[in-house]
Amino acid sequence: MTRVFIKEIHMISFGKFEDKKIRFDENFNLIYGKNETGKSTVTNFIEGLLYGFDEGKNKRSFSYKKEAYKPKLSYKYAGYGIFNKDGLDIKVIRNFDDGSYKLINLSSGEEIPSKDSNLGFPGEYLLDMNYDIYKNYLTSFQGQRSEKKAKEKLIESLANQDIDYDFSANKAIGILDDKLNKLGSDRAYTKPYLKVKNEIKEIEDRLYEIKSYKKSYEKDFKRLDYNKKRQRSLREKYEKDKEKLDSYKKYRANQNYKDYKKWTDELYRINESIASYSDVYGLDEEYFISLEENLGQSKKSQSSNMKYIVFVLVLLFMFLGFSINKYFYLLALSFMLVFIFLINPTKKTEDSRNDLSQYNKLRARFLKYKSLKKEKEKIEDVLSILRNQDIKDSENIFDLEDFENFDIEKAELNLDSYLVDLDKINGEIARDEKNLVSIEEKIEEEVDLVDRLHFLEDKLVEIENKKKAINLAKSTIKKIIDENRNDFTNLNKRANLIIREISKNSFDSIVFDEKLNPKIRTKEGYDMMLDQLSKGFMDQLSFALKLSINEEAFSKIFMVYDDAFINYDLERLRNALFFLLDAASLRQIIYFTCHDREKEVFESEGIDINYIDMEDV
Repeated sequence: MTRVFIKEIHMISFGKFEDKKIRFDENFNLIYGKNETGKSTVTNFIEGLLYGFDEGKNKRSFSYKKEAYKPKLSYKYAGYGIFNKDGLDIKVIRNFDDGSYKLINLSSGEEIPSKDSNLGFPGEYLLDMNYDIYKNYLTSFQGQRSEKKAKEKLIESLANQDIDYDFSANKAIGILDDKLNKLGSDRAYTKPYLKVKNEIKEIEDRLYEIKSYKKSYEKDFKRLDYNKKRQRSLREKYEKDKEKLDSYKKYRANQNYKDYKKWTDELYRINESIASYSDVYGLDEEYFISLEENLGQSKKSQSSNMKYIVFVLVLLFMFLGFSINKYFYLLALSFMLVFIFLINPTKKTEDSRNDLSQYNKLRARFLKYKSLKKEKEKIEDVLSILRNQDIKDSENIFDLEDFENFDIEKAELNLDSYLVDLDKINGEIARDEKNLVSIEEKIEEEVDLVDRLHFLEDKLVEIENKKKAINLAKSTIKKIIDENRNDFTNLNKRANLIIREISKNSFDSIVFDEKLNPKIRTKEGYDMMLDQLSKGFMDQLSFALKLSINEEAFSKIFMVYDDAFINYDLERLRNALFFLLDAASLRQIIYFTCHDREKEVFESEGIDINYIDMEDV
């Protein structure tokens, strides 16, 4: 049969919602929202997309719903939904102002032909049912009662489908169904059949995991042994190289002591030498430059005076010679030469030479003094360096062939690299040891798990044999029973099963006649009138009938529940939800609630469903 479910709705502008999307799962959807959060708005949006707001009429008329959900702050009044029908995505676009719509095949992008005058065409096209049947049998809300007109259309529809609905009581089938229901199915999460299957699956997964652990155990153990050997080797190398480095440092300390003593003695010798140059203490280069300039000026001054005297005498004697006679001139010239010779400052020249010699000696001593001081400074720098190093007067215990080429920085880096490698290996060893302990603990579980698996496999075979036997018995009984098309047997059995589970078997049987009117018989054997039934039981009866009709008549079309179980106690609610979970394997269930009870039921059983909070919409 046809399967239809809602993939997505988009309320462009509808009621309180503006540009809001909701995506649904194709199976079970639990939508939670407190009162006034918009749950009913969503259910009416879905109804409006499919059938408009003209109560399923073929012409436009005044609709209270249309006015109630008209946006107050937007000129738009529209939305769309994406429905999947037998694997084909169809987009329904609706303008709620005038009721116009479009159906688009999303696979081809083509618009599906329709009649504008038929406002409910989208629902009839997708669901193969009119508005009255959809409203009364695919939706369910608190206090809902099926209308007579909807009943008539449903019965007519059922008759036209040529489906066997035998409503005659069949106690044997009922008992077998009860037993089959107690054993459970692949969707009955709390029943023995699925519980056993799930536990078998869990044990098989654990055993497979253990098997993989066993395969890697030997490999992990070999890696652990290899790392421990590497650890020992690295530790030995580290200790050996550290011993060398320590010996080298001790030797260096001893060498530093010898060097320090040698340079201390040299400093003492230099200080003694410097002490003998006390005459040049405090002198500097500027002093000698000034002294050298003074010596040069004195020599130049004497030479200038001599030249002046000679010049004056020559002029004088030349004048006298030409004035008196030439002989007198020659005599005067001879006299002048003698005079020049006699007045030559020999003594002053010798004094000048003595001063220059003293200057050279003093400068030589000064330069030697400077050289000694520089040498002293270098020795002090060496001693300063040696003071910052280990200095130890001890025996030489260093045993290394190439002492001079020993690289202490490289040796220290090697030691650091050893420590880094050791840390890494230690981490790997600790991790492997922890993993091996964990694997050993899991491997120890293997025997108990195998025993439990064999027990569960036998139990599952037993349950499956029971189910086969029950189904065979049902099949045999069904062949014996005279099938009557007007008895609605299948619908009756399904409804009875649901009511028994929810109401805890508080009656003997329920029979629906050809007009879908229920006849209820108590365990004491008398029939009950409808006005004798409680409001809660009527809700349960309505739920059982709708779900049974959907399964038997429509099979795979989505159903919408809006606080339909609000009058149920927790136990009945739990049972009803499990029926819906089973039903959701074939059809989409959209369940609206304002309570936390439904969510708590699913969470307590560890059942995953699509949960939507209206606060997040």
